[in-house]
Amino acid sequence: MDAGSWIRDFAYGLRLLRKNFGFTALAVLTLALGIGATTAVFSLVNAVLLRALPYRDPGRLVFLWEPVPKLADVPLEGWGIFNGDFYDWKKQSRSFDGLALFTTDRINLSVGRSAVRVIGSRVTGEFFPLLGIAPELGRAVTADDDRPGKGQVAVISHGLWESRFGSDRGVLGKELQLDAKPYRIVGVMPAGFAFPHGTESLETHGKATDIWIPWAMTPEEAAARDDDPGNGIARLRPGVSAKQAQAELNVITASLDKLHPQFFQGCEAVARPFDVEITGTSRRTLLILMGAVFLVLLIACSNVASLVLARAQGRALEVGVRTALGASRWRMVRQLLAESLCLGGAGGILGVLAASLAIRLLMHVSPGNVPRIEETSMDGRVLLFAVCVSVVTAVLFGMFPALSTSQCNLHEVLKSSANRTVKKSAGRWLRGLAVAQVALTFVLLTGSGLLIRSLLKVQSVDNGFTANSTLTMGIRLDDRYRRANQMNGFFRNVIDGAGALPGVEAVAVINQLPLGGGERLSTLEIEGHPPDGKTLFESRDITPRYFAAMGIPIVAGRAFTEADTSGSPRVAIVSRSLASKYFPRQNAVGKRLRGDDNWRTIVGVAADVRQYNLEAAPPMQVYSPLWQSGTPSASVVVRTKLPPDRLASAMQTLVRQIDPAVAVADVGTMGQLLSRATAARRFQTLLLTAFAGVALFLSLVGLFGLMACLVEQRTAEMGIRMALGAQPGSVLRLILRQGSKLAFAGIALGFACSWASTRALASLLFEVTPTDVPTFLAVAFAFAFAAVALAACYIPARRATRVDPMVALRCE
Repeated sequence: MDAGSWIRDFAYGLRLLRKNFGFTALAVLTLALGIGATTAVFSLVNAVLLRALPYRDPGRLVFLWEPVPKLADVPLEGWGIFNGDFYDWKKQSRSFDGLALFTTDRINLSVGRSAVRVIGSRVTGEFFPLLGIAPELGRAVTADDDRPGKGQVAVISHGLWESRFGSDRGVLGKELQLDAKPYRIVGVMPAGFAFPHGTESLETHGKATDIWIPWAMTPEEAAARDDDPGNGIARLRPGVSAKQAQAELNVITASLDKLHPQFFQGCEAVARPFDVEITGTSRRTLLILMGAVFLVLLIACSNVASLVLARAQGRALEVGVRTALGASRWRMVRQLLAESLCLGGAGGILGVLAASLAIRLLMHVSPGNVPRIEETSMDGRVLLFAVCVSVVTAVLFGMFPALSTSQCNLHEVLKSSANRTVKKSAGRWLRGLAVAQVALTFVLLTGSGLLIRSLLKVQSVDNGFTANSTLTMGIRLDDRYRRANQMNGFFRNVIDGAGALPGVEAVAVINQLPLGGGERLSTLEIEGHPPDGKTLFESRDITPRYFAAMGIPIVAGRAFTEADTSGSPRVAIVSRSLASKYFPRQNAVGKRLRGDDNWRTIVGVAADVRQYNLEAAPPMQVYSPLWQSGTPSASVVVRTKLPPDRLASAMQTLVRQIDPAVAVADVGTMGQLLSRATAARRFQTLLLTAFAGVALFLSLVGLFGLMACLVEQRTAEMGIRMALGAQPGSVLRLILRQGSKLAFAGIALGFACSWASTRALASLLFEVTPTDVPTFLAVAFAFAFAAVALAACYIPARRATRVDPMVALRCE
């Protein structure tokens, strides 16, 4: 078998496909949809899960945490490593080639007269050598910098270098102010490096780092075991696994347990592979989406296989004649496969173009918290995947029709007309493919239905506040504001200035905004209840008018007033859930509780508020007057009659007038925060629903094509029936009955497959079970599928009733 014969086969196949333009266009477009969707999702998987991290030998990198298991309500990302334990791990562990600590926080950056908020990271001296990343300019933070009095240097990101310094290669040595402290720029990191990315911190989730500075701990800080401000990373020694390293660290940690305060005793070490932790929850989501898009590709394959098989049956006479002239079965199979490969190649080329457009659309609708999604591109691996998918698809949809058609009984072919030569096996294949398409589509529709119901339930939860017309902005004060009265004075000026702006109804300050990306959990002692040291409460410091600004109802007692200052009695407001648990059938107002400070008297009960996310029940909450404590970092909330975006500029100008060195960040509305809280779920739902919509379209096209083919093959039968007196209505019912059997057989099979497979979606659902009966019934019987499936059968059936009996008999 030489290359020339293959070339001739392809040339002949191209001529036939060009001659049958309608069939070719439909098949190529169908394949382009399937291959394009698959390639686009694979490009996401490639960028997030498959592409190697840009670090030296990333497979040996691990994340380290030190959680306290008895405090189960704190997520793992909320636990860092106690400084004293970290340095003991470095001394005693034999599993690592190096360990480093880092923090992630918002800081004020001042260059000249302007100030902006950026994400900064304090790092120990081993941080950059451990990752194996060299700066593009200058040098990185070193161990020599990581000492008290030596740490006034900074390394900036490539993005900050471009945006704030105009890519000036003379930036090294320039001074900038970070939280009102002078730092000298010693390095610029290469483009694409922005670790930590924020997924490792509850406070700055989804943010990339702009500046790195040395931690430079004092001896007292390095020995502390009552706080865990930093996250840890380490490089494993060759041949050591993350589990082995964790086991060793647990032994060391257990030996240090008595050195911790009682509250933090019982802590454990956790070591996880770097790549697994960076991808986080997106790994499971992307794999589910990849599985869904493969179902779309299978539907496209079965659709084209049906078209090819139906078309091949019309060529039975041609195949019979060629066989009679001496063509072998393999020769016929090869010819038919060449035609399929031509279709697959054309579909693949068009699919790659569609995928490149789809990737741009995905970047536009991305929720922004999928790690490394910005690296999505059509690289060599994605193109190779597209080629392989195109070839495999072509073979998959071409092999069965080729084998079926090549099994030719020459005697039967020559004594029958071409339009009557229909093998029973081919008919069974056509019907089986139609049923499979409907079943696979049912699975995808059920999955998208479950996600849609989950999204609707998330959007309908009671978040506890009124998002409309509420403007927010974040402010962080630097070290010039050391005392509580200085901090309070600054925020009083902001409140007074904002209250004088036109259209402002209420202004307040809170230290951590609901849905703003942070939690502040602590234990409390409730008067009359023994403290258990395990139950965690969410605490917030607020100014008067906060509940009015946020639209949070006070259900009992009163809100804070300007009289609740540092010199007045300590007071608190608790959430309804706390009052119900600890003071059932009682009035919580007048009761007392205590945290780290003195006893506080409860003066009010407020509605529960979902502070961290919308999908977890809000923990019990305690509000304290901000004027009694002070805070350097807070958010201003403004309720306004005007559109909030019109007020944003005036608020920023107000802060600059009070102190030009204080930066404003995260200016937006509570409505935007609500939208951001559901962005990831909307992204998942949008993609799976889009795949289900494509699958529905393809399966309906396939069902329509099959019924049209069957009607054409039974033209003579329809003519004879009508010549013998059959009414058009009976012929219509006959064809519809045949199509309905296929549609409902597919629905029944899809129902069973969905019942077994939707459990894979359990982690993506909210207040919906994977076997949610209303969703299954809606997909099966609503107009979304069953009605349109019958409509796909109706048009060919209607055409059958218009057959002229004389024309049909004359064709015989």
